[in-house]
Amino acid sequence: MQRFILLATTLFAMFAQSSLSFASGGHSGGFNSGRDANIQTRQVDQVYETGKAIFNGRAKGEPSLQYCVAVGGQKIPVQRKSLKTFKKSSFNDFAKSLYLCDQPEKPVSESLTRDSLLYVVYYLDKRHKLDLRGS
Repeated sequence: MQRFILLATTLFAMFAQSSLSFASGGHSGGFNSGRDANIQTRQVDQVYETGKAIFNGRAKGEPSLQYCVAVGGQKIPVQRKSLKTFKKSSFNDFAKSLYLCDQPEKPVSESLTRDSLLYVVYYLDKRHKLDLRGS
């Protein structure tokens, strides 16, 4: 009888410990034991974030612009649909097709520095999955 009680107590203790380890995220040894070692930090793409800030008009020292793209002789506001025609085109061709919506005859390259324009094109390329090629 004592063996049965000892065996039942041992099995109960093992079951309780394993269910606690599931409750704590699968780690045995308590809550949060070793969890910090397994956390991966997210790498931030600074070029993407800079281009996003410039495009949205939140970058310090950069003008707030409304971007349009030249498609079939028309200037259309930049949206996912209007950018479909530029998938797998060249980086430079896409950059040359960006215009200001307020002044459709004025390309964006006249309002932004070369570096700022490259940041914006990089952002749009990654954001809308255009898969632009170099030059």
